[in-house]
Amino acid sequence: MNKAICCLIVLSIVAVFSASERVVAGDPIPVAHRGMLRHSPENTLPAFAVCLELGIGFELDVRTTKDGHLIVIHDDSVQRTTNGPARSIREMTLSEVKQLDAGRWFSPVFAGVRVPTLKETFALIKQRQRGPVIIALNVKQITAAGEAKLVSLVEEYELIDESFAFDQSEEMSRRLKKLNPKFRIGKNVNRNNLTRRVQENLLDVFLVTFPPTTEEVKRLHQQGKQVVYNFAGPGESRRNPKVWSQVKDSKIDGMLTDFPLECLAEWRKTSQEK
Repeated sequence: MNKAICCLIVLSIVAVFSASERVVAGDPIPVAHRGMLRHSPENTLPAFAVCLELGIGFELDVRTTKDGHLIVIHDDSVQRTTNGPARSIREMTLSEVKQLDAGRWFSPVFAGVRVPTLKETFALIKQRQRGPVIIALNVKQITAAGEAKLVSLVEEYELIDESFAFDQSEEMSRRLKKLNPKFRIGKNVNRNNLTRRVQENLLDVFLVTFPPTTEEVKRLHQQGKQVVYNFAGPGESRRNPKVWSQVKDSKIDGMLTDFPLECLAEWRKTSQEK
């Protein structure tokens, strides 16, 4: 798919949503799980471009190809989200991956969309970013050389303040910090180990797995931490306006969700009622 067609698709999707569904200054930033995955093929440039046009952050998954390139895809196998066979990314070169169609499975409209590299994704962010954004880098599988590339790319595209890496081992987190002390580390944290994680002082972003209280968020902010509520998932329990309003009132920085548009609408409605 060429860039002109991809741009038209993105603009068409954005046109469906009114300006009232863009992020309001002072509200938390929705962080769309794998991009706008309910409206476009997950972990692709169209899915991310829609988020950026609407002022929404996004989460993406990072893996390494056989020849050492960092690419954006959730599964180790390319079968579910491309037209490829049940084959591991780790067994494929970037050239082989780029031959796959990563859009047609979602809709014929997206035929020809490719699996993006992390570099292509970062370039898109710098091109389309409209304001404050949160980019959650879910590190699924990268090599030692890939760790250095990850930090280098974040530096190159000046995304230190906007991005953070999570799901990697503590050992990898410390190696990433050693490469650049300003590189931000996140981790899923439950209420039981909140205090311990604060005392360890390794994390820059607390990806809390519970609806935090105002006091808990305030405490983390006083420690210079960013607070993002991880409410990702497709189930109806994750599509809960009461929880969305509760965490907004707690003054969190962002919320990871499969329903960013519905969440935005709810936050705007509650803001107007106050």
